[in-house]
Amino acid sequence: MSFTTIAAVLILISFLVFIGYTAKGGNLLIGLYVISTLWTLLSIIYGAVNIAPGDSVFNEAMRQIKEVYHGGPVGYGETTAIIIFASWFGRVLLDTGIAGELIKRVVEYSGENKLGLVLTVSLVTSAIFMSIFGPGSVIAMGTIILPIFFSLGINKKLGVGAFLMAVASGMYVNGGYVSQFSGHSFFGPLFEDNINNFANNFTKFSWIATFIHIIIMIIYIIFMYNLTKNDVRAWEMPKEKEEKKIKGFAFVVPFIPVILNLSVSIAQIWNPEIEGFSVIFTFIVGIFFGLLTTGHLSSYKEALESVQKTLQNAISDVALLIGMLVAMNTFAKSAGLISPIISTTLGSSLDWIAAKPLLVVIIFMVLAPLALFRGPFMIWGSGIALATVINAVLTGGNPELTGTFALLFVLFYVQPIGITASTGPTQSWNMWALSYSDYAPKEFLKSNFIWGWLITAINIFLAYTILM
Repeated sequence: MSFTTIAAVLILISFLVFIGYTAKGGNLLIGLYVISTLWTLLSIIYGAVNIAPGDSVFNEAMRQIKEVYHGGPVGYGETTAIIIFASWFGRVLLDTGIAGELIKRVVEYSGENKLGLVLTVSLVTSAIFMSIFGPGSVIAMGTIILPIFFSLGINKKLGVGAFLMAVASGMYVNGGYVSQFSGHSFFGPLFEDNINNFANNFTKFSWIATFIHIIIMIIYIIFMYNLTKNDVRAWEMPKEKEEKKIKGFAFVVPFIPVILNLSVSIAQIWNPEIEGFSVIFTFIVGIFFGLLTTGHLSSYKEALESVQKTLQNAISDVALLIGMLVAMNTFAKSAGLISPIISTTLGSSLDWIAAKPLLVVIIFMVLAPLALFRGPFMIWGSGIALATVINAVLTGGNPELTGTFALLFVLFYVQPIGITASTGPTQSWNMWALSYSDYAPKEFLKSNFIWGWLITAINIFLAYTILM
């Protein structure tokens, strides 16, 4: 038996073990580094066995180690910066009181119409999360919105479900979420090189997908409201500390990044050559006006304290997320190294994936629930292993082609939003919301599952029609 065959068997075993480990709630960060190390070791041995005469086995091993453990983390540098600034912007909105006061004003103007209240708050929440990012931001917003819902007698099945679905609906165009893909070694060239006009088509797709998600969310809220309106249990609203009143013009701040990006997107309809704003620049503008309009720049001392405090909180909010994403990119690099082993072993047996992309897309639509519990269709989970196999098939082991196939993006972009964030009990902020509301994960999954599946299936097909 050749070493290639032995290596392929070990890769398959580790692939299955990794999927089972993550699906059972194993620590993803540790799992990614363990499997990255195993696959890098197999690649080094494979390279030593097949090395050309005159080449240095040691130097080749050092090159591969550097590519995985240095190139992986460093390659996510830009994405890390975007995530930090997105989280910082969100923390400014929360710590200055802009986001909380905006929601409270919406509640005041909604009057006694509970259905109208849930719809309006959900739409505003969706718009806010088109800009702000991070588990900390979601939890902080949840501590404002959920007590309001429950104190007014909104059933927790509706309140929690609507809030989490609203948060998810803003993610398609959220710079922090998009950067996770544009910074990934699989997908980066699609955005950077604008292959087949991908970047421009993606803007079109992301806004239409957002619209579809919101429409289904509205239908969900109306349906769930009529189902639960006679089954309520009001909470006592927590006492609030006295806060400085927010002036009305500050309420435009949460939407500054969206307004800037959307204005360019509209202008590009008439002139595709127009350059868009830098993502980080839009967040910096939002951060500045957020602090300015709430009086936090009135003196040098206060400005310094506000900037340092909000930035520190923002980095803390996304520290574990960044660690996980860096580990993901490290894993992706190791996966690139073993692509020759996979492609050599599989041969032409999986050529149908590239030959029949619509069939693959339909399979992913039908089996979209496999993204739950960090399953094989969830790329920020065990799905990274499946994505690696598909990528190896599409590229044929040629590293120059890695990340140039829109099909891989189409298959894995929607599930983290449509299924995991909207219906998944194991999503970090979803777990917090369920615990905070004393809402059973099983009941949450039952009430939101079908709606999340519908959103995911429609938007995967939409991605296929626009991006392929």
